[in-house]
Amino acid sequence: MTQTTNIPRPPNDFAGTQHYSIRPRERRAFHTVLDAHKMLAQALAQGAKSEITYARQDEDVVVTMVHPIANGRLKEVVRLVPGGSGLIARSLSREVFDGNGTTVRNEQVPDFRHDELGLPLAAYPEVALPFLLGWMPHDGERRSVYAWINDRFIAKVYIEIEGRPTISIGGTAYDTIEVIMYPDLNDWIHLGAMLTRLVKPFAPKYRMWYARQAPHRLVRFEGPYGPPGAPEVVLEIAR
Repeated sequence: MTQTTNIPRPPNDFAGTQHYSIRPRERRAFHTVLDAHKMLAQALAQGAKSEITYARQDEDVVVTMVHPIANGRLKEVVRLVPGGSGLIARSLSREVFDGNGTTVRNEQVPDFRHDELGLPLAAYPEVALPFLLGWMPHDGERRSVYAWINDRFIAKVYIEIEGRPTISIGGTAYDTIEVIMYPDLNDWIHLGAMLTRLVKPFAPKYRMWYARQAPHRLVRFEGPYGPPGAPEVVLEIAR
């Protein structure tokens, strides 16, 4: 039986900032109208990078994600608080700025209010999961969490360790833990155990590589930035 679990509290030395190169995924795994090539063309021309900052504020964990998009940037801030067996998502701020710094999108979730809305405690904004799952146990057991897209779209996803490869990025070798994440299709169509096993190889997958050494920073990500249908990108750690 797959265990649904909260993301554990991070290692003591987790705080800091990491930059990533970002580019469109070479081969799409999803059929979508959103084209990462178009959304990232200007960022690629300018050599813009994504910036992920981890911080501790009192007992809270705050993850700030800034990505280039069109001629501007996307900024998302997720706050997590201790609770249950690890961390619980408390709030989300999402803003999109144009090239002049003007806000053109603004979404605020000041309190997820799990109990009042009936959200699972192990529900996290889907965009934050690639930057949090490195803290999960690395014991080879399959686990699951809930990917929160909005209050009307929450999907159960499975997390599995695929291997422990050494990968090369920009001529530097990284010892990693390769993790795959994929949706539980039974959330939409009841397939049953046998059909679920047969369909699994065809289920759309997100792929993440984390450093084996704590604090297990993301080294590489490949997949949609968001739910199925989001622009598909590759993020690679940059020095």
